[in-house]
Amino acid sequence: MTMKINNPKLLWQLTCEGSWPSAVTFVGSGQRIAAANQEGQIYLWDLPAEPGKFEAEKNSELKAPNHDPIRRFDGHTNGVTHLRATRDGKVLVSASLDHSLRLWDPTSPANGQGEAILDGDQRRSKAKRDKKKEEEILKAPGVKVETVTAKQVLGGHTDWVMALGMSGDETRLISGDARAGVIVWDLPAAKETARWTGLPWNWIRAAALSQDGKTAIVTESCDKHDDFDIPAAALRTYDATSGQIKHDVMKNHLPKYDIKATSYGSAQVWRKFVSAGLIAADISPDGKLAAVGQGGENDTGKFHIVDMESGKVLREISGHRYGVTDGRFSSDGKYLLSTGRDTTLRITNVEDGKEVAALGSPRGGQFKDWFSALAISPDEQTVAVADIAGLIQVWSLST
Repeated sequence: MTMKINNPKLLWQLTCEGSWPSAVTFVGSGQRIAAANQEGQIYLWDLPAEPGKFEAEKNSELKAPNHDPIRRFDGHTNGVTHLRATRDGKVLVSASLDHSLRLWDPTSPANGQGEAILDGDQRRSKAKRDKKKEEEILKAPGVKVETVTAKQVLGGHTDWVMALGMSGDETRLISGDARAGVIVWDLPAAKETARWTGLPWNWIRAAALSQDGKTAIVTESCDKHDDFDIPAAALRTYDATSGQIKHDVMKNHLPKYDIKATSYGSAQVWRKFVSAGLIAADISPDGKLAAVGQGGENDTGKFHIVDMESGKVLREISGHRYGVTDGRFSSDGKYLLSTGRDTTLRITNVEDGKEVAALGSPRGGQFKDWFSALAISPDEQTVAVADIAGLIQVWSLST
């Protein structure tokens, strides 16, 4: 399959307010989207085949149509960090700061009914302007949704689950937590198959699996912000069936890198390479390359392209001012799609690093808003991003 990029067009801006939309995925088709936030809520949209009409704003700009979700997946007690779904739409996987992974069946009958307030920020802003109707505005009914509980809870972690990846053949998951714990799971059996631990005091920031689930790439770093006694950051490839290290990518790239050193001087050896943490990772479908992205807060976040066979860094590509937040290869490995704190989704040619398209537009600073995650539809005709301004933005790639 080849991703076609020709005059991308914004289709939807789905209201998903709360505490930052933090994860998004397509569920079986380009018309079904699941998104989650930092309060642990997960919503499912079933979009019409044809989008609605754009509406004129006061500033003369056109606003893309909204659509209400049909379902809410209830169970997480803390923020959701990642979502993944199988291409047939029958399994949705979520990772959370509540130390768990949960498996959901989006096709199962609902367990109950609920009400969702998706426009809380808009309500509070409107109520502030109209004090006479403040109570009426804030207490207005929300959106009616079906509610669904998890099919299974995977509870092998003992801290925040910060990383989640799925193999291309959809048989394996990999997850990582804030105590440097990594677990590989058999997805159909919902059972742990391998486990290992990274460096002391580090968080697992990102993890990805190869097509067959047998090889992994894992990034880790400490969330310590000063320059002293910082544990060494790490970027390694593993045999995902045993947890054995295959390549220490940072050692290959930085000869003076010392995994045991925790001083100011040693941090300067690898800090430019890691930036504020390598927080995004993906492996190309053919298993030959990996892309790992530098997170914010920084000047310009790049992606390191790693040769999986040798464990060597080949080049840097793409770039998001203030830092990367997510990145995925297209199914043919030709393109890297990425999101960042500059509120753009960028599509870059992996071979030569040239940018093919940039969706969205900068809003004036890394502390204003950013795109926190991205998803590509199974047919690769549609992309979606979680926007911490309280939206899920959906584009068609070819019109």
